[in-house]
Amino acid sequence: MSVLHEETLSAIADLRAKRESGKFYRYFPDCTDQCKPRSSRKEDHSGMCRTLYKKHLSFFSSRDRERLMIAANRIGKTQAGAYETTAHLTGLYPRWWKGRKFSSPVSWWAVGDTSKTVRDIGQLELMGPMSAIGSGFIPRHLIEHFSRKPGVTDAIETVWVKHVEREHGAPCLSELGLKSYDQRREAFQGTRKHGIWLDEEPPDDIYVECLLRTAKTSDFEGGIMMLTFTPLQGLTPLVLEFLPGGRLPDSEAVPVVSGETPLVERTDDESVVEVKDVLA
Repeated sequence: MSVLHEETLSAIADLRAKRESGKFYRYFPDCTDQCKPRSSRKEDHSGMCRTLYKKHLSFFSSRDRERLMIAANRIGKTQAGAYETTAHLTGLYPRWWKGRKFSSPVSWWAVGDTSKTVRDIGQLELMGPMSAIGSGFIPRHLIEHFSRKPGVTDAIETVWVKHVEREHGAPCLSELGLKSYDQRREAFQGTRKHGIWLDEEPPDDIYVECLLRTAKTSDFEGGIMMLTFTPLQGLTPLVLEFLPGGRLPDSEAVPVVSGETPLVERTDDESVVEVKDVLA
């Protein structure tokens, strides 16, 4: 083997190692030889081993169309939403993944309160800071292109992400739109979405529009709705749809609650959605 060949192989190995050390790959790995796999104490593990995050895994494994991770601040709700969003955009599902999978590129929304909070929270987790794009959950080498949001400094409007599926040797692209509730309901009208991640409690009218975007039709398998928030507004009608009687599920292992909000009516096969008077 020539020296040039060896140097090329070494460079490829270094590049692969660098890519696989990114944020997406650092979250929820297997335990190492230095860990105590049966322990739930952080000090008994090196890194963010999956065994420490059973509640996050419960969220990922749910196949419900609508699901909510409801919890206190600073426990990783946004990271959970960003991690799953990245898995769907790229098709890079880890081998332990038990939740919903899409076999082809997806059209997705990540949504928050305002354009600025989306930039400072959701966008930051997914993309990293503007000075280091690709340091977030979406690996840099899979970011094909992104467009900026007019009128908001350093805010991103759309991201095109390379998916593992290929057509004629070229990578296919998923599309991620970053939106906010202050854009009002009209901004959420339009085409179908494979998934929508709502990182803060949405207004009812916007939630209805998101349900319509993910509804199952004769030519669409239907999408998913992920909500991650702390119920700062108390037991609102939306929260009560996921928490009947205002009580968390009995199981301590599952902070994930799922259900079907009555803001819309569905047929038995969910092929038709009729909006109630909530939009009136």
